[in-house]
Amino acid sequence: MNSRKITTKGEAVDTLEPARQTQAERRETAERAILEAATTIVAERGLNALTLHEAGEAAGYSRALPAHYFGTKSAMVSALADYIIDGYTQRIRDAVGSADGLDPLCERISFYFDDAERDPVTARAFQGILSAGLTRSELAPIVERLNRDSVDSLAGIIKLARDKGEIRADVRPRAEASLILASMRGVMFQWLTVPDHVSLSRMRDALVTNIRRSLAR
Repeated sequence: MNSRKITTKGEAVDTLEPARQTQAERRETAERAILEAATTIVAERGLNALTLHEAGEAAGYSRALPAHYFGTKSAMVSALADYIIDGYTQRIRDAVGSADGLDPLCERISFYFDDAERDPVTARAFQGILSAGLTRSELAPIVERLNRDSVDSLAGIIKLARDKGEIRADVRPRAEASLILASMRGVMFQWLTVPDHVSLSRMRDALVTNIRRSLAR
């Protein structure tokens, strides 16, 4: 927005004022900051340590704001799960795209590990959410949907690679996709648990090499 300002010499000049955020934009900014703070809390101390008040305070807002936006801790935890998943989905889409074939499949697997090494805090929080999906009712459907979508996505890429003749004709896409997903998450769990004893980059390269060998014609 432009405005007129009178200088010390009495001259009128145009100045550019920063645009004010709308109420919706302010809320979006605050919610994102609260969820980022919640991510750090969960990564450092687990879901049980997360509270609405602490998330608001850690984000630089009032202790009461998370309750105003999310209502309950369960609702905030659900929003946190969606926030982490949506962020990862956007990053992998930007980095890898939607190409199909054996090479894009391996690129997606590599990105999973590279993204975690770049942001281990979010990776640790996500691992906590996956584990909590076994016992927390608000997370169970989110984790179930994530697992289903992850297998479907990998299986679709494998099937297209098989149809293109890049991998063996006898490969069963869903079975291979489930094994790949389990391997990825297993390696991630080991790294997050004992990072000093697990080289994520070496495990990434070994897994990609093994997948290429097992699927290639």
